[in-house]
Amino acid sequence: MKQEVIFTGKTVELAISQAAEELGIEKDQLVYEVIEQEKSGFLGIGGTPAKIKVQRTIAGEVVAKEFIDTLLSDMEITAEVSMTASKKSDREISIVGEEAGVLIGHHGDTLEALQYLTNLAANKREEDESRDYVHITVDVENYRAKREATLRTLARRMAAKVAKTGKSVMLEPMSPYERRIIHSEIQGIEGVSTNSVGVDSGRRVVIYLESAGFSVPARKGDGRGDRSSRRSDRRSDRRRDGARASSKSENKKPAAPMYDDGEKMSAEELSDLISTYGSKEKSAREPQKKFKDFDEYINSILGDTSSEGDADN
Repeated sequence: MKQEVIFTGKTVELAISQAAEELGIEKDQLVYEVIEQEKSGFLGIGGTPAKIKVQRTIAGEVVAKEFIDTLLSDMEITAEVSMTASKKSDREISIVGEEAGVLIGHHGDTLEALQYLTNLAANKREEDESRDYVHITVDVENYRAKREATLRTLARRMAAKVAKTGKSVMLEPMSPYERRIIHSEIQGIEGVSTNSVGVDSGRRVVIYLESAGFSVPARKGDGRGDRSSRRSDRRSDRRRDGARASSKSENKKPAAPMYDDGEKMSAEELSDLISTYGSKEKSAREPQKKFKDFDEYINSILGDTSSEGDADN
């Protein structure tokens, strides 16, 4: 549901005040267009008042403005919030303040999230409510205009590189809004074209030479992917080295147990000695004979069984 009313006043400011009073809302919630500025006549005679046209979506715009105001209050950010009409059903919310920069984020990531939430709030409907959709664009400290200028410069520079080398270039991941800026800028450059590859947040613009045809360049990413790949390669190298070391260890003959002649050996040392230097002529299936001590083992090798007889007695 929309309202569109013409208001007049001695000045534009007075016309705005009158519109806000009659519609029962705050002045900063009005979306208006100045149709005619006030004109002063000669000696106060023949002057004309200012004229404005007020048009707003009663529910959506108010909710969007209130959502931003509440968010700033909760985050304890001091900033000015204003709303203007850009198209019939589009509105722009501008946030200006020294502390507002925190709402931008890396390449506008936080700003995009804020805009998304604002549109959800503005267009939330009750079950029995029917009203037009309103699209809200949120900007902080004129960031979008600055970012657009940067992207257009980047597009021209990369297009010149492609034209010179003949090799396609793939840019960093961008939002749909930023990709449209790149596409629109490249459209005006002869011999160079663009395409998008990837999915979701990883979607990128590829700039290529038309005469060479579209091709995706070898992955370079934004640096982070390369570092991740290098880390993965290093981990793979370590695993391969570990596997080779393990294989060598399995094939290596076990070291002989350490002992001193003339001293009694522990059962564990004796077992190690037997497994290392035991007779090779014995069948692998023959169960290993157990010896009580080292002397019994030596006697078994020499063929002396007297100790066994003593043991039996």
